[in-house]
Order: sequence, then C-alpha cells, then structure tokens
Amino acid sequence: MNGCDKETRTFVTYQLADIQPGPCDPVNGCPPPTEIVCIVTEKVYDECKSTQVNEEEFIVMAKADNPVVRAECKKVKLLKDPVCDDSQPGRVRVTFTYGVKIKVFFENDTSTTLSRDVTVIKNFNVSRAGEEGLGVHCVIPFIECLRCSVESEEEAEYGKIKTTLVCCVANLIVIKLTATVQLLIPAYGYSPEPPDCDEVLDEGSDFDPPWPPFPPQDR
Repeated sequence: MNGCDKETRTFVTYQLADIQPGPCDPVNGCPPPTEIVCIVTEKVYDECKSTQVNEEEFIVMAKADNPVVRAECKKVKLLKDPVCDDSQPGRVRVTFTYGVKIKVFFENDTSTTLSRDVTVIKNFNVSRAGEEGLGVHCVIPFIECLRCSVESEEEAEYGKIKTTLVCCVANLIVIKLTATVQLLIPAYGYSPEPPDCDEVLDEGSDFDPPWPPFPPQDR
C-alpha cells in the first residue's frame, strides 16, 4: 500500500464516520459538501400530470322478474405500457389500454361477471415536446375503478329489462421530457456501509466482503 492509498482510505473513513444519510438539522441545516462530482443522469426539462375519470358503460339484458339490483368494480389493470407520441411540436399524445371487470348482482341473489378492454387516447399541450435532444416518457402510476352504478332501466322485448351500468375508472397520467446529461453536484463522498440485515433464520455467515463495493476513484 502506498501513501496515496492510505490517504484515500482515511478520507473515506472520515466521511463515513461524520456524515450519515438522513434529514438535515432543522436549525443548522446540512453540513457543507466535501466535493463536487460529475454524474451522468436523466434530467427532467418539462413535466405535467393529468387526472382522468372515464365512464365505462355496460348494458345488461335482465329478466323482468329478476332485475339488476347493483354492480361492483372487481378489477382494473393496464394491459400494456402507455405509448407517448411527441411528433407534433408542443403536444404529446398518450395512448394506453386497460381492462376492467365488474360483477353484476340480480334480485334473486345470482350474479354475473362482465369485462371489457378499453383503449384511451389523450392529447396534451406540453410546451417543449418535440424539442431536439429531449425524449418523452409517460407513466400511469395510478388506475382504479371507483364505483359502478345503475344509470337507467327500460323495458325491452321478450320480457327483458335493458339496464345501463356506468363504472368510473380513474387514472393518473405523468408526462416527462428528459435528456441524459452530465451534471455537477455537491456531494459528501461515498455512501456509508449499511447496517447488517436482521435475518429471520438464525444462520450465521463467515462471508465478509470489503466495503465499499465501488472503490474511490483516483484523484
């Protein structure tokens, strides 16, 4: 081990002992950074979100002596990742498909399950969409069937009742315009070694790898 290796190890040990992850002191704030590092990361240049509630209609032909009394949402899920199109400057088109399943209950305590696949296309104004060097990303982190209700009932032929059900499906759309960049950021060196995990089984281990797994860079 030469003198430079010794100094590097001492420097890292000092930081691990004195600076720990967690919230900053509410009075004194965070300690001053120990270095400025260059990282490669995705930078967000523009973003927006939109909450949508779609009304999905289901038609049930019930017998007149056994009408629909209620309906419940059973399941809703995305069938594929959303697709973003920013080919038109300043606008983003989001296309996604979800499946919704409901359960319909009749007066005689019987029930039936109905399902449907729905494709949604939404257009949004995003000022920097289509700008050279920026990529568009969209996610739907939240989708839920909120409720189903009987919208209307009307008599039909052959002793049937045509019942219209409306189910509300809510979703949250998030659009981001990003680019891969090199950023200079203040830092405190490498992260400290985490504590040992509390194992469920009482099994010891002699494996003790060196830390950190990402050694300090030469200065």
